[in-house]
Amino acid sequence: MNQTIKFVARATAVAAALSIAGTAFAAPVVDANIELDNTSREGTAVAAADRGLTQSGRVELNVSNKVGEDMFVAGKASFLSKKDGTVATDDMWVQLGSATGDVKLGRFEAADLFPLAGDTLVNHADADANAATSTPTIYAANKLRGRQGGDVFHAAGTLNLGSGFAFELGAIQTTTTTLITSGARGWRPVVSYASGPLAVKLGMESGEYNSGNKISGFGLTASYDFGSFKLTGNVAQGKQDAAANETTKSYALSAAMGGLGVGYASGVNDLTGGDIRVNTTYVSYKMPLFGITGASVTPALSSSTAKDSVAGTSLQETAFRVRLNYAF
Repeated sequence: MNQTIKFVARATAVAAALSIAGTAFAAPVVDANIELDNTSREGTAVAAADRGLTQSGRVELNVSNKVGEDMFVAGKASFLSKKDGTVATDDMWVQLGSATGDVKLGRFEAADLFPLAGDTLVNHADADANAATSTPTIYAANKLRGRQGGDVFHAAGTLNLGSGFAFELGAIQTTTTTLITSGARGWRPVVSYASGPLAVKLGMESGEYNSGNKISGFGLTASYDFGSFKLTGNVAQGKQDAAANETTKSYALSAAMGGLGVGYASGVNDLTGGDIRVNTTYVSYKMPLFGITGASVTPALSSSTAKDSVAGTSLQETAFRVRLNYAF
């Protein structure tokens, strides 16, 4: 009798352990997709060697999991194998907390304060001119949003305040040596509100660029889902990474209707004696491919002009892209 009781007890303990293990170590979610961009760029804003048709792409592999209810731990890693033969990590983070609040650490992007609907192709005419300093005229309040160098510390804490309100505080910190090659460091608080079809985010960023110049900017985005289409508006203002610390004001309006995305973005960079003005319009349309689940084709068109009243120059770029995507 005692042996039977001991056997039942051991069997029960093993079953409980296996049950706990099955819950704690649930199989991760694995998915992948391939994306191929066929792009043509023309115009005076494009270097002569870069004009014409090019092709780029990548295979993305995502591994993620979340365990726990009242308290949880989640993690995700996104790996990229690119057409140029290189490999990279897009996201790699761990998140822990509860429904009330959580902390995310690693490589990721925090709240987007300047989203553009259907942004398959949005090329600004001054992008090449500012490639060396990464200071495009259209400021998007995203200098401290994330995905910086490999050894840069990035964390974001989120508190769900109830009634649709939430508060996110992001921090990107690093050593001075790393800062020289990895962008910027500082703090990025964001307050968001979501209720029904309305969503609003207001945030700011404060810190310094790798040049030592200070970051000071804010962004406001609001969207409303009308059912048949969703309208998004953005406003941002901030200091640019330049010797004169010019102030840039940016605006954008975009709409999504099914697979169709259209938008307009504008930026003004105030300079001594004048300004730089950039205006960009774009359209994209995502369509199913052969009725195959997960397969799509997206043609997209972008047109942009940049006028520098100080230098007396005007640049223009027109770009066209056909994106093929297959999720499997």
